[in-house]
Amino acid sequence: MTTPGAAGRVAPTRADPELAPTFSVPPEMLDALGPPVRPAGVVLGADTDGEPVAVTLVRPAPTRVVLLGGLYLARQVTLRAVGTGTHAVIVTGRPPVWDAVRRAGEVPGAGSPDTDDPADPAAPVRVVREPPADLAAGGEPLLVVYDRGATARGPAPARRPRQTTLVVLPSLVPAVSDLADDADLVLIQRLPPHEAELAGRLWRLTPAMTETLRTLPDRGIVVLGRNLWRRVDLVTGPRETAILGPVRRGD
Repeated sequence: MTTPGAAGRVAPTRADPELAPTFSVPPEMLDALGPPVRPAGVVLGADTDGEPVAVTLVRPAPTRVVLLGGLYLARQVTLRAVGTGTHAVIVTGRPPVWDAVRRAGEVPGAGSPDTDDPADPAAPVRVVREPPADLAAGGEPLLVVYDRGATARGPAPARRPRQTTLVVLPSLVPAVSDLADDADLVLIQRLPPHEAELAGRLWRLTPAMTETLRTLPDRGIVVLGRNLWRRVDLVTGPRETAILGPVRRGD
């Protein structure tokens, strides 16, 4: 990953490749515009100006995303990805904590009506203990979540276009630093001082950036990518709150 510090502290713009693009057109062209052919991205929250910030999780090339934080953010990102039409497979040793996401992703009339199998291949959201053999099959957008806080098994790389591996890390320690450094995109919640220092060295962050990682509020995250640093506040609606509970940093 090319880091913000190595890139000369370039401020992110809406043209950053990790962010969903924004376009401006003359008013006379509006009548000629049609709906997008694919989702613009997954909305994470709002920037310091209150403007929505979205990221493109599933891309034409296989993609890896690392989430440094708690279960709340992991479930929110997964739920919003499913809302854009992306299928999700969650590999975890604690299936019950993902049950609310699985049920929220159910489509009326889809799957097998006589079963409540969390690994049902027909379901938009599958919760499994081991990665299924059919991950490389099909062409639909696919998010494979590895809940590393609950399983010691390392994630397999994404195997095909429009497939993204999302690795959930509850903490940043040297043993997983290579995994984080190889990511195309990193979503970071507040880190303890020693983890923030490690992040600063790993990504060659400025002292101000490192301090930000130590002092983020519960709803604050940093989006880190190639030439990208963006401070974002999570925004949660009533329906998500009913499913996931209040915004929090831990599990």
